[in-house]
Amino acid sequence: MDQKLFEALTILQGLPAWAWIAASAIATFLFGMLLGRRQGAATRPLVRPEIKVESFRDLQKTIAKLEGENASFSNFFPMLRDFTKEINSRLERRAIPATLEKIVDRLFMPTQILVFQMDDKVNKLILRSSKGLSADASEVYQIGIGEGRIGWVAEHQVEMDVNDFIREMRHSGESQKIAAHFQFKTELCAPMVYEGKVLGVISVGGITRHSKHEKSMLRLIADVGSTAMHNHNLFQKTQEMANCDGLTKLSNKRFFMEKLSEEIVRAEKGHFPVSLFIFDLDNFKHYNDTQGHQAGDEVLKITGELLRDTVRPDDLPARYGGEEFIVLLPRSPKAGAMHAAERVRKRVAEHPFPNRESQPLKIVSLSGGVATFPDDGRTGGELIAAADAALYRAKRSGRNKVLSCETAYFSDESEEPDLGAKSG
Repeated sequence: MDQKLFEALTILQGLPAWAWIAASAIATFLFGMLLGRRQGAATRPLVRPEIKVESFRDLQKTIAKLEGENASFSNFFPMLRDFTKEINSRLERRAIPATLEKIVDRLFMPTQILVFQMDDKVNKLILRSSKGLSADASEVYQIGIGEGRIGWVAEHQVEMDVNDFIREMRHSGESQKIAAHFQFKTELCAPMVYEGKVLGVISVGGITRHSKHEKSMLRLIADVGSTAMHNHNLFQKTQEMANCDGLTKLSNKRFFMEKLSEEIVRAEKGHFPVSLFIFDLDNFKHYNDTQGHQAGDEVLKITGELLRDTVRPDDLPARYGGEEFIVLLPRSPKAGAMHAAERVRKRVAEHPFPNRESQPLKIVSLSGGVATFPDDGRTGGELIAAADAALYRAKRSGRNKVLSCETAYFSDESEEPDLGAKSG
């Protein structure tokens, strides 16, 4: 170690004078810079006070926003669970839009909610439930696919908010605003789609409770709504198949008897009439024997179509058995029921059934009877028996006619059925 120190001193002694002067200057400069930095660090603040306060406020706002979004999600998912249970427990299709409106109202607290359902018959969206429309808005709103913001959402099957609509308008150059829809405040909109088919649209306006993920929330609600509608449609089809006569597509006897009992109970409570119209096709055995059973089935099928197209929407037509048909006419007095029955009789008699000229009356005709609750009977069985008795009288008096039930002391003939008279 001493030898190395001696060698270093020997080297330094050999340096010229100018080298010593330069080294001293550099050392002095470096020492001054170091001293200045330490003094500056001791006297200069790390962050300006106003910048520190502003950053703290921004941090507080961010934390509050995150807490709000967390609370929103915390409230949303239990709400979604309860909503899913409620909407899937309802078997009536018309109850679904009102349930959707209720959950959307709780979630966004908007000033306007519009729930549309797709009507396949007219291929348009029909307003089924709403909040916030003006009091005089009593008309039925129908929107075509692609018409306005709501129709655009249905056509493209994508959820949209105000910013999305603005971007789409700038991109396409077309405004989604329709003059006829001036009352619609569509700020947030989602389609109800199941397996690529649009079943409805939910429109929300005047939102007072915003969320970062509000589009996703509304889409979840719309998806639950579309699933409920699809399930209802499946249930309805299954129920119709169980209650339907396979040949005529009318209600079957079992389902008719259930509805008849229910309607009589309602009529008893409400003190209003209920009528029955029962009929069969005249000389139907003759038609089967001459034309064949396949042709006879076609006559029954066509008769079912004529009956369904002729009665009122609230009436219930059914195939009672064989060539016999029956119609339930709620809230219809006897005079109204006779008028309805006569329309059916005339419609059948005038229809150009194949080979109808081969029939004894040269047409396919019917004979029928009408009975009314409570005058002609207070139970379903009594009403059917009374209407059936009137049918027998129509058969005996020449066929191709409809008669109303008469009490025994007003009737010229016995009300006892003549089994031979009714056979065709």
